[in-house]
Amino acid sequence: MNVLLIITTGQTDVQLITGHSRREFDKKICAALHDELERRETVWSLGNAPFAKDDTPVSELPVASFQICTPKLDAVLEWVSERGFALTHVLILDTRRSTRGDPRLAGMILAKRVSDGLGIPVWRKTFLEGNEKLEDQSDPHDAVIRRQVVVRIEEAVRKVIRHCVPQRIVVAATGGMPAITALVEEVIQLHAGSAIPVELLEVSDGTLADPPTRDQAIPRRSVPEPPESFRARRHALDLIERGNLFGAWGSVRHLDGDELEHRWTQTIEWLSCFAASLPIPSDCDIPVLEHKRMAVRAAIRVELALRSKDIPRAVHGTVAFFESALWDRLNEHVISHPTEKRRYAVNPAPPECLIRSDSLKEEENRKRPFERKTENGETWYRIIDDDICGIRLAKHYLKNDGLEKLGKAVSKVRELRNDVAHNEPTPRLMADASDKMANENLWSRDGRFLTMPLVQNVLRDLGEKDPERLCDGLIATVRSRLLDLKSND
Repeated sequence: MNVLLIITTGQTDVQLITGHSRREFDKKICAALHDELERRETVWSLGNAPFAKDDTPVSELPVASFQICTPKLDAVLEWVSERGFALTHVLILDTRRSTRGDPRLAGMILAKRVSDGLGIPVWRKTFLEGNEKLEDQSDPHDAVIRRQVVVRIEEAVRKVIRHCVPQRIVVAATGGMPAITALVEEVIQLHAGSAIPVELLEVSDGTLADPPTRDQAIPRRSVPEPPESFRARRHALDLIERGNLFGAWGSVRHLDGDELEHRWTQTIEWLSCFAASLPIPSDCDIPVLEHKRMAVRAAIRVELALRSKDIPRAVHGTVAFFESALWDRLNEHVISHPTEKRRYAVNPAPPECLIRSDSLKEEENRKRPFERKTENGETWYRIIDDDICGIRLAKHYLKNDGLEKLGKAVSKVRELRNDVAHNEPTPRLMADASDKMANENLWSRDGRFLTMPLVQNVLRDLGEKDPERLCDGLIATVRSRLLDLKSND
C-alpha cells in the first residue's frame, strides 16, 4: 500500500536536546538559530526527543557538538508505524523567509530525519521565501493568503499525489501559520477525492502529562465552527427557497456526520429524498413530505421544479400530478391483487362501456381503461391509465369534473415529456415547453403551478384546503427548523 505523509513546518518542529530534556528555540530569533544550524551542519546530529521539556527557550546554540530532535515528526511517524502503515513518500511544506522568527531550516531537518530513519523519497516545497509575505491587503483575493502561495501549495500536492498514487494520505499540518495549515488540509482532501482515505493528525504536547510522555499524534476530529453552521444553513435556505433541494443537500452534506449539525442537516436530507421521489427516512416528522395523497406531494415537486427553473422535471411532474390525482381517487375503489401488479378488484364494478372486449376493434379497445379477467370465480381488472383512458376514467368511472378537465389539459402537452427527455434541452425548447404549459393553464406565465385553478380544484377535491400555500408552508417549516436550533437541544 502506498502511504503518503504530508507535513507542514513551524517553530517548534526542531528542538535542542540538553541532557535529559529538550528546549524550544526562542521564537524571536528562530531564523538566526536555524542559520547557525545550517552553517554548523557537521557539529550537530539528530537524536530521539526526551520526554521532559525545559521551558527556557534556546537563545544560543552549544559551542561543542550537540543534538537536536524533531518531537512532532517522531510522534507522527510512531502513529503511522503503530497502525501498520508503511510510508512510501513524504511531502514537506516549509518556509525560508527573511523574518527573524522563520524556522527556515525546519524542512531540511525533517527531511533528513525521514531519510535517515526510513530511506524513502522526500519531496520538499518552499511556499514562502525571502521577503515574501503571506498576504497582500491591497487585493481582497490576497488578503488572507496570496494566490501565488496557494498555487505553489496546490501544485506541490497535485504533483506528489499524481507521482506516488497513494492509497492513503496522512496529514500532519501541525506547524506554521494557522491559515496555511487549514488551506493545506482542504487542498489535500480536494485532490484526494473520495477514493483516497485521508487521516488528519494533530500532536499533543507529551510534556504536559503527569508523568511526562513523548508527544502523541492523534486523529483530529473535525468539528464545524459556529460560523460554518450558520453559513451552511443560510446557503441551504437560499437554495430551498429557489426550489433546488438537491443542491441544498449537497451544500450541507459534509456537516451531516457531526451530531450537533445532524439535528438540522437531516431535514435537508429528507427534502432531497422527497424531491427525488426516494424513500424518506423513518424519522422524518414533516407530515407534508409523506402526505397520504400522492397528488399533494407531486404538486409540491412541480412547484419546486419551476422555482429552480428545472423545466424537464416540471414537465414530467405535471403529467405525474394528473396520474397521481387519478390514482388517489381510484384507490378509494380498488383492492390490489395479492400477487399480480396492476390487477385489482373494483368496487363498484366498471360499466361495460369501459371494459375491453375481444369482440371490439383494437381502436375501440384502446379507449377502454378496464381489462377484465376471471380467476377462480373472482373478477379482477387490469386498469390502463394512459392519456385517453385516464380521461375516461375521470369522466365515466369517477365522474370527477375537475380531474377530467385536468386530464384533457395534460393530454395536450403529454408529448412534451418525451421532447424534454430525449432532445437537447436548448433554451428555445425550454421556452416553448413553458409556453405550451401556460397556454393550457397548467403553469402560470411567471412559473407557478399551485396558483392555477385547474390544479387547485383537483387538490381541493382531494381535501387540501389551501393549495396555494403548500410549498410556502413547507419552506416555512424548514426555515423554522433551521433557525430555532438551541445549543442544548
